[in-house]
Amino acid sequence: MLDWIRRAATQSQVLMSVCTGAYKLAMAGVLDGKKASTHHDFWDDFQKRFPEVSLQRGVRYVRSDPVIFTAGGLTSGIDLALHVVELYFGREVAARTASYMEYEGKGWLQADG
Repeated sequence: MLDWIRRAATQSQVLMSVCTGAYKLAMAGVLDGKKASTHHDFWDDFQKRFPEVSLQRGVRYVRSDPVIFTAGGLTSGIDLALHVVELYFGREVAARTASYMEYEGKGWLQADG
């Protein structure tokens, strides 16, 4: 799996993790020297295990580089997915998508972390 993640980080347009999925990205080394987020219950452990990653606390999601994004938890992952929709298709499409999903969160409107 870690080899697949390394390849995906160089061959994909978007590579996202949600919640503790950031551990897998960090284990693969693709977050080294970059910003990342993970679920708040795991901040201390993540920071201890991966000191080479710049853990961003208190944000819904982070754009680590042009391809890699990490989100803090379940609804943060929805915010990140809507943010990616906005990047590719514009704010109107992302807003319509959120409305269609009956999702009322506004965390996707934050600037890239």
